[in-house]
Amino acid sequence: MIVFGPMSVTLLICAAQGVLLAVLLWRAEANRSANRWLALLNFAVAALMTPYVIGYAGFYERWPWLSFAPVSLTLAFGPLLYLYTVSLVEGPQPRVWPHFLPVAVQFLTYALVFPFPLPVKDRWNDSVHEPFVDPALDIAALVSIAIYSAGAYQEYRTYRRWLDDNRTDSADFEPVWIRNFLAALATMGAIWAGFLIAKQIDPARDYFDQFPLYVAFSALVLYLGIAGWRHAETRFPQAIVAPIPDPAPAPAPAPASAAMRDWAAQGNAWIARIEAEELWRDPDLTLASLARILGTNTSYLSRALGAASGENFNAVINRRRVAAMQALLTTHAEQRDLLTIAFDVGFNSKASFNRAFQDFAGMSPSAWRFKSQKSMPI
Repeated sequence: MIVFGPMSVTLLICAAQGVLLAVLLWRAEANRSANRWLALLNFAVAALMTPYVIGYAGFYERWPWLSFAPVSLTLAFGPLLYLYTVSLVEGPQPRVWPHFLPVAVQFLTYALVFPFPLPVKDRWNDSVHEPFVDPALDIAALVSIAIYSAGAYQEYRTYRRWLDDNRTDSADFEPVWIRNFLAALATMGAIWAGFLIAKQIDPARDYFDQFPLYVAFSALVLYLGIAGWRHAETRFPQAIVAPIPDPAPAPAPAPASAAMRDWAAQGNAWIARIEAEELWRDPDLTLASLARILGTNTSYLSRALGAASGENFNAVINRRRVAAMQALLTTHAEQRDLLTIAFDVGFNSKASFNRAFQDFAGMSPSAWRFKSQKSMPI
C-alpha cells in the first residue's frame, strides 16, 4: 500500500523544490555555464533522495523491481561543485568529460543490474553489492568530494588574490558565496561520513535510520538552489591568467635583465606618475588598463608596485582615493553627500568605497567627517 507519511512528504517537498530551483538555474541567462553545473548538482542531490522518498511511501513493497534504479550519482558531486566554481570565475571549461568517468562507472553498477529479475538482483545485492560495492562507492564519493572541494577552494583563494591584484572594486565581487557553498558541501560530507561510520559500527541500521541524513541532504539541496539562484545573475569578472603583453613593439627584456632590474625604483617611478596625473581618479581603472597607460605589462607592473609599496594594485589605488576623500571631508565647505564625493575621487560603488575607507582610515566615512570637522574651527 502506497502511503505518503511525514517522512516521505518531507523529503518529497524538498526534492521537488530542489528540482524547481535547478530548472530556474538552468534557464538563467547570466553565468550560463556555471549555473548549469550547479543545476546538475541540484538534480543529482534530488535524485539521490528519490529512493528514500518512494521507499518511505512503500513503493518498494508494492513494486520491488524498482530496486537498483540508477539514480545514485554521488560521484558527480565533486566534479560538479568544482566545475561550478571554476566556470563562475574563469568562464566555460574545455574538456570536462574525464571528470565524469567515475560517475559513469557508478551509473553502470546500477543500470546493468536493474533489468534483471528480482531474485537475481536480491542475490547480487546480498553477496556483492551491499557488502562490497555500496561501501566502496560511498567512500569513493567522499574522497571525490574532498579532493574536488580542495581544488575548488584553491580556485577561490586564487580568485580572491586576482581580484585584489587587478581591480579596485574587489569588494563588489567578493566571492563569499563560493566559500559558503564549499563550506556547506564540507559540512554535508562530514555528516555523511558520520552515518557511514555508524552503519559500520551497527550493521543492523536500516534505511529508516537514515532519515536524518536525508533531511540534511534536503537542507543542502534547498540551500544550493536558493542561494545559487540569488547569485545566478552576479557577473564575476573572469580572471585573466596570462599577463597582458607589452604594447611596445620592442622585444621583451631577457630574463636576466628583468631579474637585475631595480623593481622598487621602477615602482616608485610609476607611483609618482599615478599621483602626478591622478590616474587613480579613473573609476574603471584596472591593472591591465594602468599597464597600458604606463607602457608595460601587468606582470611587471604588479611586481614593481609590490616592491615599491609592499601593497597590491587595489591598495595602491584605493589608498590614494581615500586620502583625497579625507582631505575633502576635513573642510566645512564640503557639504556633498559621502557617495557623491566617493564617486568624484574614483570609487565606482558604495561597497568598494566603504570597504576601502574602513581599511585605510580605520573608521567609517561618516565618523571621519564628524571627527575631522568637529576638531576644526568654524
